[in-house]
Amino acid sequence: MTTFYTSNDATIGFDALSAGVVPTNWVAKTGIWQVGTTQPTTGHSHTFGSTTKADGDAALLTGISAVADMDMLYAQKLVWTSGRSPTIGPILRADSANANNYTIVTTGFGAGATYYVFKKVSGGYSAISAGAVAGSAAGITSFANGDTMWLRARIVGNVISVRAWKGGNAEPSTWDVSVTDSSVTAAGYGGFYYALDTAAALSMAVDEVQALSIGVETLAVNTPGTVTAGAAMTVSGTYANGTPAALDYQIDGGTWVAAASPAIFGGTFSFSITAPASGSHTVGVRDHAVITTAVTSGSFTSATGNSIAIATPGVVLAGRAMTLTGTYAGTAPSGLNIAFDGGGYGAVGSPTIGGGAWSATITAPALGSHTVSVQEASATAVTATSGSFLAALAPNDGAIVYSPYTWNVQPGSATTANAGAGFRLLFTGSTCGLNFNVAAMASPASQIWWRIDNGPWTQATLAATIACTVPAATAGNADLPYHLLEVVVKSMTELQNRWNVGTSTRIVFTGLTLAGGAAVAAPLAAPLNLLIYGDSITEGVRTLGEAAANDTDRNDAMMGWAYRLGSLLGAEVGIVGFGAQGLAATGSGNVPVLGTSWNLLYSGASRGFTPQPDLIVINIGTNDGASNTVAAMTALLNNLIGTCPGKPIAVLRPFNGNQTSNLQAAIAACSAPGQCHYINTTGMFSATYGTDSINLHPAGPNNTTRIAPQLASSLRPLLAGTTTPWFRPGFRQGLV
Repeated sequence: MTTFYTSNDATIGFDALSAGVVPTNWVAKTGIWQVGTTQPTTGHSHTFGSTTKADGDAALLTGISAVADMDMLYAQKLVWTSGRSPTIGPILRADSANANNYTIVTTGFGAGATYYVFKKVSGGYSAISAGAVAGSAAGITSFANGDTMWLRARIVGNVISVRAWKGGNAEPSTWDVSVTDSSVTAAGYGGFYYALDTAAALSMAVDEVQALSIGVETLAVNTPGTVTAGAAMTVSGTYANGTPAALDYQIDGGTWVAAASPAIFGGTFSFSITAPASGSHTVGVRDHAVITTAVTSGSFTSATGNSIAIATPGVVLAGRAMTLTGTYAGTAPSGLNIAFDGGGYGAVGSPTIGGGAWSATITAPALGSHTVSVQEASATAVTATSGSFLAALAPNDGAIVYSPYTWNVQPGSATTANAGAGFRLLFTGSTCGLNFNVAAMASPASQIWWRIDNGPWTQATLAATIACTVPAATAGNADLPYHLLEVVVKSMTELQNRWNVGTSTRIVFTGLTLAGGAAVAAPLAAPLNLLIYGDSITEGVRTLGEAAANDTDRNDAMMGWAYRLGSLLGAEVGIVGFGAQGLAATGSGNVPVLGTSWNLLYSGASRGFTPQPDLIVINIGTNDGASNTVAAMTALLNNLIGTCPGKPIAVLRPFNGNQTSNLQAAIAACSAPGQCHYINTTGMFSATYGTDSINLHPAGPNNTTRIAPQLASSLRPLLAGTTTPWFRPGFRQGLV
């Protein structure tokens, strides 16, 4: 591209001449043209325009050699009256007589500019096409009266392209109009055309004129070196005799594809594509508007290179071992480095690498949300970063206080098979989430209650994650640096397995999600511990009535008499209740008889008795019918006496009176009758205050306000020997 005429400095062009003289190298083919007209655009003293201002006035730049491919750039100030807009437009490839050319007329600026591209053949004009100004590239939708308009018109081969933009804006990178025509092919001259647009004659002028000889646009594409299949690769090259507004590419002579965001400047171009599959290839490039410029690179190789990927971990336990996994391609890494949250990398000890996969065991980060990155130790540019994952408080953290005798607490999980089991802890921060393993959860799923800071109890069906909300009254309250979380198992269906391995109703708690940097603390436990064995009445079956379709919706351990005893006696309470269970009757959900299950949390999991319970309560026999249970009950009492020597054992008369004599006989026959106490419950359960349709299961309010207070009164003397002040005469009991 060669500049063969310019008027944009003080020594060449319009400003060097006097008013009234046609510039050097210009000739007026129609009308009178001169330097020194009005409407200057860029501060020069002399601009160039038509003085007759007649529609069709033309001036040609004939004092230089004719060229076939050219580019005309200029500026003019827009003026119009009554909505009409006379302008000076460019002429391209005109012969010396101006009988053949291409002429561009612009009009309609007040409502949005429009280009009209005409061809003049043997002295006659005809329109080729028209199109509105694509002003978005320059940040405009129309020109206003008095604006300076810059316009560039170009012809290369058979393609005529035009774009305009408002003074003060950058030149757009795309053409507003691009049309193809082959009527005028001979080399010619550039020039200007005065278009009156049917308005009153106005003085118009142009300045900052540049005429460029483009020549035949050519492209050259560099042959890429070896690239990595499927990775980003750069295509680059050079151009001459024209500047492409856009580029296309093809691989191996295939379909042409538009290059995304190519960099085109100063005679060079580059853009990024995805490298083809492994093998030998070529890449072709062409000007999107001048398809005859297509060129093809030499052959290059696309090879399978080293790459690595990492799987996003699930919820992990803060400060505990966590396993990372991923894949790699290419040469197997010699080692791995790991970084959390964009920090510094550290080497991983003894990763497992082979067969395109890798794994590594590391220590999980602190509480909160994180990402983890992996890096090949011997090729540090090969990296990958996981998605966001959470580090949670481990279920066996000492800050979590579990209900006694009902949980199997391990480093990675805490499992219970008992409704009424629960836990609590103190935490800082504004977020709190419960995590559970529900992969083997039976249907209908078990349900829990949760609350924070004595807010309302919220019921939730067990899910992998349950978000807990800090109440508005305490959220962000500086007077409450710690929040109290309480969780209680509401119900488990009696219709599915909860004892054996496999799909079950057991709850598997896997950790607590807290805000990054959160602190935790253990609430102080009550000074006494109760262990309560029983059946469906003990675990809260039908405490919410019988209307719901699922028994999980009908049952609520917190509405049972056993759960209520904890607050009435100032004790932590472990409730071991299984519907349908007895001394001779197996419980629902595959639970064995009480004589077999008393020291098991569920199959294969032993029940711990540390600390030893201050009181053991047994409510069994309702489901045993007329079976002789003396031997079974005697054996159960002896096992408990041996496990918890000297601890009081309260044997409740079943509320329906069943097995009364057998229970009393077993107490008399056991190894320590003085340690065992028969509690007569006659009259404690009155159907008046709510029961189910078979008068067997007390309603929740009956349990909590009638039965539990009476039982507490009967059981309290058995705790009189404790050192806690709860039971000093006249001491008012508090709720725990």
